[in-house]
Amino acid sequence: MPMRFIFENYVKPALIAIAALAIAGACALPAKNAASKASPRNVDSDTIRAALGNGMLFGVLGGYRSLISDFVWIKGYLDWEKKDLAACIASIQLATEIDPYMISFWTQGASIIAFDTPHWIIAKLPKDKRTAELMDIVKKKQTRIALKFIDRALKIFPANQELLIQKGQIAIGAGFFDIAEKAYAAVAAQPDPQIYVRRIYSSLLLKNGKFKQALKVLESILPDIEPDSPLQQIIPQQIEKTKELIKKTQL
Repeated sequence: MPMRFIFENYVKPALIAIAALAIAGACALPAKNAASKASPRNVDSDTIRAALGNGMLFGVLGGYRSLISDFVWIKGYLDWEKKDLAACIASIQLATEIDPYMISFWTQGASIIAFDTPHWIIAKLPKDKRTAELMDIVKKKQTRIALKFIDRALKIFPANQELLIQKGQIAIGAGFFDIAEKAYAAVAAQPDPQIYVRRIYSSLLLKNGKFKQALKVLESILPDIEPDSPLQQIIPQQIEKTKELIKKTQL
């Protein structure tokens, strides 16, 4: 087997993978202070590119980007298992920098930031400090970080339903119903929106006091319900309740 073939197909990818994983570890160092302050610091693209030698390694990666980003993501998963906040966030961000077209990196990364990291942060505090009030504060703070993270992906894929739905769910989890409404509105406005999307969207409109808009969304569901679906009874009931709310606001 020619040495060039061995180098290009085995040695080079391995070396790049090792380099990428080393960089992921290096990017975790600036985040250590942030972790000790109950919040991960965002490692921006300038920081990462500086660590990569002003983008030189990005050029070397070429067609190996997908492979290397998988290695970095696996490292992030191992960091997640260890609940290593700084290292996990650094790996997530580096993976999305290397391969920003991998939607699952964005959705799962945002989910980890919003739903997992608050528990890691609180768990490091003395037991007498682990109050529900503090958890709520930390959860909202981490949610804002997660939303900024997923907004980076939406700049690349502004109409991607997975990203928009994940953004909406993350916002709902922290009680940011106005943000969730906008995310689901973007999905519901696309051709042939799923019934469950419209149901969630209508519930958010109701939550935000937009009863007439919620009614229109609910009524749009009726023609698309399967004849044997339980929704044949549920949706008309919700429509009637919404009409009652509208009447009350007009008194």
